[in-house]
Amino acid sequence: MENIKFVIEKSARIQKLIDALYEKMPEIESARGILVTESYKATEDLPLVKRRSAAFAHILENIPIVIRDNELIVGSATVSPRGCQVFPEYSYEWLESELDTVATRAADPFYVSEKTKAQLREIYPWWHGKTCSDLARSNMAPEAYAAFAEHGIYTPGNYFYNGIGHVCVDYAKVLKFGYRGIIAETTAALAKLDVSDPEYIDRRNFLESVIESCKAVIDYARRYARLAKEMAMREGNSERKAELELIAKNCSRVPEFGATSFHEACQSVWFIQLLLQVESSGHSISPGRIDQYLYPFYKKDKDNGKITAEQAQELIDCIWVKLNDINKVRDA
Repeated sequence: MENIKFVIEKSARIQKLIDALYEKMPEIESARGILVTESYKATEDLPLVKRRSAAFAHILENIPIVIRDNELIVGSATVSPRGCQVFPEYSYEWLESELDTVATRAADPFYVSEKTKAQLREIYPWWHGKTCSDLARSNMAPEAYAAFAEHGIYTPGNYFYNGIGHVCVDYAKVLKFGYRGIIAETTAALAKLDVSDPEYIDRRNFLESVIESCKAVIDYARRYARLAKEMAMREGNSERKAELELIAKNCSRVPEFGATSFHEACQSVWFIQLLLQVESSGHSISPGRIDQYLYPFYKKDKDNGKITAEQAQELIDCIWVKLNDINKVRDA
């Protein structure tokens, strides 16, 4: 059988998005660090799992959001393209010591404003003795820790910068049921708990935290819906105005509910991927078989004349650009 090559060149929009992504030096931002600190300070009397969901909700409710020029898929961890937030719950000392040199180092430099430096230096002292790195160190004798670090057995890695990641979540489930469906499933599980079960309290706390986190994601998407609607009302270009109105419509539906179109499915997948990063700073978080779980939405829209192959390719390319928007700062 003859091999058939089917290639769709990237659109002018995608090249503009790529150019904007790499136009400036990536920037360290302080918003998430400030918000997670505010939340953890206010929840010291709660179980850890509830502190985590409360922090996640506080971040998503308050972190600055932005819709950049030419975007069709929205949602960014930072205002600055390819910027990065910080995760003081893992560690902070290495970055605190490099705030004045991180912009001028030879490899992987990051711009950081004087205002951001001051904000981070203000929150960092509270985390002394409370980080994942502190926990890891507390489980080793001081002499063992020093020896491990010297010989590269224990290095500035996951305990320092980010969560482990290396997961692939059930994107297809969200595309089918939405977070509203997961809330219903979790609420049903909560109702079935047995108060006589020795693990009742832990199970209840976990399930309640799941519900809080899912509601936070829904509200976060609604923030983007409102922003897109406001931008559409001010937009003078009719074509871009229509795009912003569609973005608003999509974000008012997904990921709260199951996707009903290819564009909605792409937007929902991106929100899931993005917020896994915002919550945990995990790395190697795979979109999995994106071809399989997105294909039914593409086929349905294609068969009904609602999308062309070129339009679908552009949406996929938008996700690929977004994947390159996520960035992390590491020590020199």
